Amino acid sequence: MISVTNLTKFHGSQRVLNGVSLTVNRGEVTALVGPSGGGKSTLLRCINGLETFQSGGVEVAGNKLAGGPTHDSRVLQKLRLSVGMVFQQFHLFPHMSVLDNVMSGPLYALKQKRGEAEATARKLLDRVGLKEKADARPANLSGGQQQRVAIARTLAVKPLAVLFDEPTSALDPQMAKEVLAVMRDLAADGQTMIVVTHDMDFAERATVVHLMQAGEIVKSGPPAEILKEHR
Repeated sequence: MISVTNLTKFHGSQRVLNGVSLTVNRGEVTALVGPSGGGKSTLLRCINGLETFQSGGVEVAGNKLAGGPTHDSRVLQKLRLSVGMVFQQFHLFPHMSVLDNVMSGPLYALKQKRGEAEATARKLLDRVGLKEKADARPANLSGGQQQRVAIARTLAVKPLAVLFDEPTSALDPQMAKEVLAVMRDLAADGQTMIVVTHDMDFAERATVVHLMQAGEIVKSGPPAEILKEHR
């Protein structure tokens, strides 16, 4: 479903990604681990088309991005409907209710009718344990609740894959547990995922783990093999 081939990216003169390649099959949970500054978040942003890169390629569900100063806007639109992203910060629309936040993608990107979008949004809020918060504003939610709303909003457009960029790093341990429980439920349901994480307990449940350092994948394999030296 996702293929990254020999991806190279510079920020100015600094090489941030150095020939990164990986493949993610349908239904797999891929964990990216390693020290901060290793290129993990940049890799996710390249996969989702949020950043360009100098060489190599990215393919998501048949939508291909190549190295260069810009991406084709038509390809980007199709790609972003195939792969959703959940960030460290929640990026909810503060002026909208929780329900309207989750409905925003189906309404404005998928052009669904409001009744259909609302039915989907309410089911997703129930799934992440927040159906009673549908009319609340983001400012009235805890950080963990806001992140669960962000996950529901991402799922509302029915992406084939979801990218998680350290989704619990801004949360206290209890809130992190709430978010990780939702992510484990998604994984158990067969959702294809790439997760940048420092949570080794979650990484242990992944299908495959890639250890990144200095812009390169230095080790790849089953969690038990890769994580035994990095707990």
